[in-house]
Amino acid sequence: MKIKTLAIVALSALSLSSTVALAATTTVNGGTVHFKGEVVNAACAVDAGSLDQTVMLGQVRSAKLATAGSTSSSVGFNIQLDDCDTTVSTKASVAFSGTAVNSTNTTVLALQNSAAGSATNVGVQILDSAGTPLALDGTTFSKAFILNDGTSVIPFQARYYATGAATAGIANADATFKVQYE
Repeated sequence: MKIKTLAIVALSALSLSSTVALAATTTVNGGTVHFKGEVVNAACAVDAGSLDQTVMLGQVRSAKLATAGSTSSSVGFNIQLDDCDTTVSTKASVAFSGTAVNSTNTTVLALQNSAAGSATNVGVQILDSAGTPLALDGTTFSKAFILNDGTSVIPFQARYYATGAATAGIANADATFKVQYE
């Protein structure tokens, strides 16, 4: 009986393997893999997680941004520098670039237009660790932070800033940054 069962199991396994062996191979198109990076000659390298990050400001009631100059609560974010060598430089500062809402509010980022409808009379401010709004001209750098050997983290904050009575809608903005070493 055991031999008969063993023979049936062996025969079944052989039939399955021959079916798999006769199956046609199929190839389909895949996608594209992008490899992005940069080799730098600097005291540190910007951490990959800091290069393209999203700061979630969340939902804020338009009533909180009803008058020019009113702000939402600040949300913290960091720019992390890796592989720092303090024998090369001991300090780093950051400058942000972006489109200002107008020439009188040069520390307020304009919102991106959205097909679904953008909020109006509001922008985004980037603040240093002391809560001071930073200019968005790409040439005005934050205060210098002392670097550590290895990893250094530079803290910032972001918040909504009303330029008038804000109306509801999507409120996204983008800024780029660069790091200066001293």
